Amino acid sequence: MKKSSSKYIIAGTKKYWRKYRKKAISTYRMATSRWRKLPDFIIIGAQKGGTTSLFYYLNQHPELALARRKEVYFFNLNYEKGINWYKSFFPFRSNKKISGEATPSYLFYPKTAKRIKSALPDVKLIVLLRNPIDRAYSGYAMGLKRNTEQNTFEVAIEQELAALEKHNDPNNYSHERHNQFYLERGKYYSQLRPWLEEFKREQFLFIKSENFFHDPKNELEKVYEFLEISTIFPDDLSQRNPGKYDKISPNTVKRLEDYFEKENEQLVVLLGKEFQWKQSIVDGR
Repeated sequence: MKKSSSKYIIAGTKKYWRKYRKKAISTYRMATSRWRKLPDFIIIGAQKGGTTSLFYYLNQHPELALARRKEVYFFNLNYEKGINWYKSFFPFRSNKKISGEATPSYLFYPKTAKRIKSALPDVKLIVLLRNPIDRAYSGYAMGLKRNTEQNTFEVAIEQELAALEKHNDPNNYSHERHNQFYLERGKYYSQLRPWLEEFKREQFLFIKSENFFHDPKNELEKVYEFLEISTIFPDDLSQRNPGKYDKISPNTVKRLEDYFEKENEQLVVLLGKEFQWKQSIVDGR
């Protein structure tokens, strides 16, 4: 047998066993879901706001037992699978550690707040908020990487605005809205209103993403206090999925500043002056 053929057989066998092992674990977890717990906290957003880094840091804490993967998408995209499917991602109730998950698209999905309130009325909610212009461009860059986007940033936002003008129904959570709406995800005030109608203010912890990127230890202390766990920092505080972005045109930046102006002003009234953004990192002026 040629070496090349043998290599492909070995690779194929490993792929098969990985797939089989994954399915076996999922089957076992589903079969034992009735004895598993639900999360004590959820990181609900925002996408591209540092949620992957935060989940990574918290996963290293000895007093936490998080969902077996980041982004379960239960309360938005997988709700029809039922609560036992959701519970299969978490540890057994006999595990006394605090549990949580992170699905940053929950903040953007209009029905999620009511769904979570129904299942988890006392859950703690963590929200990271990033300059909406930077968040939009970072989301666009992720779309390019994942091949869900092929246009320039300017063309992409033009298409989004045209789609919104034609049909702006947030309850119609389409594939386009989930993957290619970069500006709408940055309207934090509008997204937070239904959450604050459902949950008490003390159930929320709001973190400015830029502060988290600059000084993760300081922001982690706030998270530890919020979750009532010991201050034990992870060995690895490197940022997950950091992006390096080209500058965008001054005209585009100005247009987006105007676009987000009212939302940002309302957010400052709601959360305080800390959530003012002076300048975008992609500002080419």
